[in-house]
Parts: sequence; structure tokens; C-alpha cells
Amino acid sequence: MNKLPRSAYVHIPFCHRRCFYCDFAVIPLGNKIDSLYGYGSKTVKEYLTFLNKEILSIKHKSSLSTIYIGGGTPSILNPLQIKDLINLFKDNYGIDYGAEITMEVDPASFNEDDLHGFINAGINRFSLGAQSFNNKILDQAGRRHYRDDITQSCFWLKKAYDYSLIKSWSIDLIQNLPSSGFKEWQEDLEQTLKLSPPHISIYDLNIENGTVFKKLVDLGRLSLPNDNESFKNSELTNFILKSSGYSRYEISNYALPGHQSRHNRVYWKGIGWWSFGQGSTSSPWGEKFTRPRISKEYKKWVTNQWKIKLEPSLVNEENIYKELDEKIMIGMRLKEGVNIYKLVNEQNWDGKTSKINLEKLFKQWETFLESGLLIKRGNRIFLSDPKGMDLSNQILVSMFRWWEKVN
Repeated sequence: MNKLPRSAYVHIPFCHRRCFYCDFAVIPLGNKIDSLYGYGSKTVKEYLTFLNKEILSIKHKSSLSTIYIGGGTPSILNPLQIKDLINLFKDNYGIDYGAEITMEVDPASFNEDDLHGFINAGINRFSLGAQSFNNKILDQAGRRHYRDDITQSCFWLKKAYDYSLIKSWSIDLIQNLPSSGFKEWQEDLEQTLKLSPPHISIYDLNIENGTVFKKLVDLGRLSLPNDNESFKNSELTNFILKSSGYSRYEISNYALPGHQSRHNRVYWKGIGWWSFGQGSTSSPWGEKFTRPRISKEYKKWVTNQWKIKLEPSLVNEENIYKELDEKIMIGMRLKEGVNIYKLVNEQNWDGKTSKINLEKLFKQWETFLESGLLIKRGNRIFLSDPKGMDLSNQILVSMFRWWEKVN
């Protein structure tokens, strides 16, 4: 039997409003939400009831080394609700001593008292969704907060870290937002560094179906950086952050020594994880399963977990291997890349077939290896930094073509 997952993701779908780039499974509740007693509290409490029921439905439980509470905007919840959630895991799964327990927070959705309440509930790492420090850019992206809100939130987080109340904290930024040219992006990076976060996540803007940005793009009313401008922004990001002591340990993540996100590495290492909540995706033994994105359908699904039977991917104790292409894809996001020979040897191929297929893959990657976008060192293949990581899609597309031919 495979080892039981020791990481859990929890999705809190509530937001004040949906940002213009967001296609996540979220429930906008407006600016006046009071999750404990006031406006919107009935909706929140009903969701938490079903969420708790789902968490308890897992039959084979093991103590957790990482928990990540994401959203949405988890900081909409009251600290008491976060404490109840963590205690649910503590009482029914167990939480390791020294476990990393992370929570996403948005500026202007919490105050310093709330922060200390979350810390007292058990949170020891925070991820702050800043996205930009430019008020015009924030407004155009549909964000609710402004520059001063971010600065104030960072001051509270930095103080908590300096007093050893938390283990780490992070700032999230989005690269290539509308109106974010080279100058604006440089200012965002410089302002971020002034606040000294131990960890920085830089996400590229993706235009997703069903979003406000997608509609504006289709109408020709959204001006975005072109490919050349985007690449220059990426080069600037890498240069500034590396020069400031940050290591790019994953395509979208930079950290000072000792501050890598243990939970995120679970995903990229292909280790199994539990996931709970509307629209979230779990992969406890290799097979991924995404819960319904619509609230009514999610609640019906949770009810059926008890009445009928658990989703098969949540009870399968046999060895389920991810497809080789997915193993390569997720492993290549990490700075250290993958042991390509080990991954190929895990396939049900004989020695001759493994050798031939590996030669075909290297032939597919020949141009990337010669240009230095890909680097082979011993048995490991990894993306060069920054160019390989910034152009990873080209390399992965070629790998997928290879997989289609050999599979």
C-alpha cells in the first residue's frame, strides 16, 4: 500500500468580489460580509458544515506535515472559524510537530487583531495577495485594495515574523497585468523588496474563459504586454530578485534560504495530497479528482460521499502512477528538475524500449539542450534559469509530442 498523503489543501471560496482575471471557484459576498454573525454568515457557516463533513469522510487518515488554506479569500473568515478548521484536522488526522500551516490573506480583508487571531489558531505562514503596488493597475484588475493597504499588511506580517510569531510569509505578484509596462513592473519589484518578504511568488497573467479580461480581449479593449515585453519583464524579475539574494526554486517562486514553501513542493514533487472544498483538486495516490465548482453541486457531492460511497480516487490504496508526461511536466517546474532515467525506468517498458524512447526524447530536446534552455547533468534534466524557465512551455510542448508518439 502506498503511504498516506501528509498534506492537505483547503479551499475557502468566499471573496468580497471577483477580480477581472479570476476563473477560480469563488463565491462573491460583497464588502459588508461578517462571516461569524452578520451579513453572509449563514452562507459561510453552511459551506463550512459541508467542508467539515467532507474532511471527516476520508477513511484512511494520517498526520499532516503541511496544510494550506487557500481561496478565494480565506481571511474573510473569523479567526475562530480558522481555529475550528485546524482543530478538526488536529483531532481527526493529527498535525506533526513543526508542520507548515499556511493561509492566504488579501490586503484590506483583515486587521492586526485578525492576524494575531489567525496565528493563535495555528497559522504559521501567510501568503499575501498583493498582485501590484500600482493603484491604477489594481483598479483595472478589479482588486479591492490599494497600495497603502498592502504596505500596512506587510508591516503587520513583518512584525509578526520579526517577533518569531510565524515561520515565514510571502508576497504574491502578477506579472504582465494591463498597464504594467517595464517601468511599472520594476517599481512593483523594488517596492516588494523594500518590504523584505522572505518569499515572493510571481505569476504570469493568463487570460481565462469566462473572465472579465477575456471579454475585454475579445472586444479588443484590453491592452496587454506583447511577447517581447513580457520576456523583458521576466528577465528583469530574475535579475532583480537574484541580485537581492532570492533563489528561484520553482518557475513561479523565489525564496530566501530556508523559506521555500514545503506545501507547494508537494505538488511539484508529485507527492500525494488531500484536497477539500468546492472546486479543489486532490491527488492522494496519483489520480486527480476535482470537486464540483458550483456550490449546490458540491454540497450534493459531499452528501453522496456519505450516502453512497467515496469517490474511488480517495480510497484507492494501490500503486497508481501518474502518466510519464505529467511526472516530467510537474518535476521540471522545480530548480533541480527530474531524474529522467529513473522516471523512464518506472514505466512498464523493457530495457530496449526504454533506451529507444529515451533517445527519441533527447532527439526532441536536442535544440533546447544545444541552446542551453535545457541542461543535462548526470541523470538529471532541468531548465536553465532564467531563459529555460521563462520558455518552459516550448520545451514541454515538444515533450508532449514525444509522449503522444511513444505512448
